[in-house]
This record gives sequence, structure tokens and C-alpha cells, in this order.
Amino acid sequence: MPEIVIKSNGEKEPYDSLKIINSLKRINIPEEKIQEILWQIDKNFPSIVKTKDLFKFVFDYLKKVEPNYSYKFNLKQAIFKLGPTGYPFEKFIAHLLKLYGYSAHHNLFLKGKCLSYEIDFVAEKENLLYIGECKFHQKQGFKNDVKILLYVYARFLDIKENLSKESLSMIVTNTTFTSEAINYANCYNVKLISWNYPKENLAFLIDNKRAYPLTIFDFLPLKALQNFFNYDIVLISDFLSKDLNYLKKISNLDDKTLQKIKDISEHLTEK
Repeated sequence: MPEIVIKSNGEKEPYDSLKIINSLKRINIPEEKIQEILWQIDKNFPSIVKTKDLFKFVFDYLKKVEPNYSYKFNLKQAIFKLGPTGYPFEKFIAHLLKLYGYSAHHNLFLKGKCLSYEIDFVAEKENLLYIGECKFHQKQGFKNDVKILLYVYARFLDIKENLSKESLSMIVTNTTFTSEAINYANCYNVKLISWNYPKENLAFLIDNKRAYPLTIFDFLPLKALQNFFNYDIVLISDFLSKDLNYLKKISNLDDKTLQKIKDISEHLTEK
């Protein structure tokens, strides 16, 4: 039975089954299945375990007994696969914001009063313009500190001097922010979105719109994913909006794999 877990950054902490319970509740796993998984963990693991081994165990278990749930459970790892450059993550965030009614564009240049800047994304809704920065990290456990906020906000202030409409700064990350960074953001009205902050955090925004990236499919080769991204097909909803023959042409995937993606995606997008 697990007592101590070793996190991805090497830190040790007491095993807390509530973290697994919350991850499973996020994807609406029935209570009896949750208890079964916890029992299996207690039965199969020693006192000291790695978090990645716990995740793999739960993921593999779900693939056997509740395969469609396993893809939702894989979301956090899927977001980490939107790398290593971070550019696919920027594209993903733009697509996600569009589902929430924003007019969003990614990877562009804006001129400030003093300098010109490469901007990860801009998003506009109800006459409010967000100047967006994405902070993508390959390692779990990385915390974005206040130094990042200071840099992003200073750049935003220079850009704002050259804008005629109301604007705010937004920072989106696939990891977390330090408490000091959150305090600074609250003080200067910088909108932060991380995996677990604020209440309507990144995980919530994705689940709420079924905006799952194609990286949730662990069986998809990297080359096919890159081909999809190159043609602006990032979300499963993007995939479903295209003809299968077109998808086959750009991805070089076989009919069986494409049909499998389609079937799972249709299930995941059901209300």
C-alpha cells in the first residue's frame, strides 16, 4: 500500500488518495469504479511509489475496463505532449478560446511604444482585447514565478501604449503559478489560467467544451500529430469537422486508425 510518493521533480510527499479521487471525479468516473481503482492501488503498490507509475497504472486500468474514460484521464499528459517547442500549445489555446466566443489569433507581432514584440496570442471578446502569453513547460511541477509576471506585464504596458481599445494581459500555462505570482496578477489585473487555477482553470475549460487535443490518443504517431497541427487540426472537434479522405491524405494514417479516432471523438464530444 502506498505511503510515500515521489513526484516528477524528485520531491517526496505523503500518498494522498484524494488526488486520485479528484482526478477521476473530474472525468465523471462512477463512485464504485473509483473505489475499485483505489483498492487495486493499495493491493499492487509498495509503500514508496512514483507518481508517474500511479498515473500509468490508473490509465492502463481504465483502458481495459473503461477505455473512453482513459482518454479523458490522459488529458494532463496530453497537454504536456503539445511540445517540445510550445508552439502547438499556443495554437491549442487559440482554438480553445474560440470555443468560448473569443476572436483569437496566435503567433503574431505587435508594435509597442518603444519596441515590437512577438506575441503568443491575442483574443478579443466584447470589445476587450487580451494580449496573451503562453508558458509551456515539459516538466510537471514547474511553477511560474513572479519574475515571469514582471516581464510579461512590462511588455504589455509598452504594447498598451500603442493600442486604442481597452486591453488586459493574460498568461496561460500548462503547469502552475506561485502564490506570489498570483498575488501580483490580482493586484495588476493580469488574467492567469493554469492547470488548477483559478476555479475555471485550464482543465475545467477543456472539459467543459470537450476541447480535447488530439494528443489524448496515445496510439497516434508523432508524425501524424505534426501533420494535423500543420493543417490547423488541433482539437478532436477540428478532426470531426473534416472529411476522412482529406484527413487520410494529410496524415498518412490508415482507414482503421482514422475511424477509431472518429468513433472515440464522437463519444467524447457527446453531451
